[in-house]
Amino acid sequence: MPIAVNARFLSQPITGTQRFAINISREIKKQRPDTVFLAPPIIKDQDLADELDAVIVGKHCYHRYTRLHLPASLLWEQIDLPRWLKKHKHLPLLNLVNLAPLSYPDNCVTIHDLAFRLYPQYYSKKFSFFYNFAVPIIARRAKRIVTVSHFSKQSIEEHLNIPASKITVAHNAIEIDRWRAYAIKPNPYPWPYILTVGSLDPRKNMARLIAAFNQINDRNLHLVIAGRESSKIFGKTSKIKENQVIFTGYLNDEKLANLYANAVCLCYPSLYEGFGLPPLEAQALGCPVIVSNQTSLPEVFLESALYCNPNKVESIAEKLNEMTGDKSLRQKFVAAGYNNTKRFSWKRSASLILDSMS
Repeated sequence: MPIAVNARFLSQPITGTQRFAINISREIKKQRPDTVFLAPPIIKDQDLADELDAVIVGKHCYHRYTRLHLPASLLWEQIDLPRWLKKHKHLPLLNLVNLAPLSYPDNCVTIHDLAFRLYPQYYSKKFSFFYNFAVPIIARRAKRIVTVSHFSKQSIEEHLNIPASKITVAHNAIEIDRWRAYAIKPNPYPWPYILTVGSLDPRKNMARLIAAFNQINDRNLHLVIAGRESSKIFGKTSKIKENQVIFTGYLNDEKLANLYANAVCLCYPSLYEGFGLPPLEAQALGCPVIVSNQTSLPEVFLESALYCNPNKVESIAEKLNEMTGDKSLRQKFVAAGYNNTKRFSWKRSASLILDSMS
């Protein structure tokens, strides 16, 4: 029997979870060409939808729910998607971005991490309430759960009371050739820089990173943050070196790859990660990385990264000085990073997911 894939991710901005969904979907289409990708009528990337031969399901925009501030694609997932499945042979449904239809029993659902449960203060009350309500129900009802690290698997077992035998670990990966093809341009800046990549989520720990950057020895270095400045994260008390901290805003993959390839190093002092994709992307492009010593990151990076304590500004600053001040150390971690990326494969992860559904 063919399977169906919940392609709601085609209606969403691309972050780490959507990138996982996109690459797993591409591999599944290669391995199982009869897979049906079901998408809402609101599509952000029509070329990708065409590549997957996505079937548009439902016609509703749900304007009557606007006062509740509920995303139309979320309502589509709970109403139109299960309605279509029930009319079309009740296909097994693979969900790749944390949620699934509550009323549909034949689900395999990917839960990337439990940040919404462990760090509710980092999210809006509405988001936190819905996820804490829906995800435990979806996890209990699902026939299979996929997650992206053994750390996340253990968290799901512990906090959602799900047996380990029900959970499959399918790691993130990167398309190494595509990322390296992007990185052919020279340094976009006239000075050396430390790079970090992060969303507006406070768990990315940007405020401490900026405080640590203020303490580094090399006064010529700049800090480039691939993400927008936000007072909600950095606060009024974060003293930023004038003209030495650059906020790029959202970048496409080509521009981000160029930043990775030309950075002195990437620093990723996240407080909580289910996997941690940006440092792996950086490693593929020859950028040495500093990462947090917490949650999934030691599992993903093993001996290929320099580790800091993300709760201590002094620890982050110490590792920044260590990495930026020692060229031979950087070269060591560049080589180790290249080797580390070879441990991960979208093809292998897609195969694990398909096997778990058979």
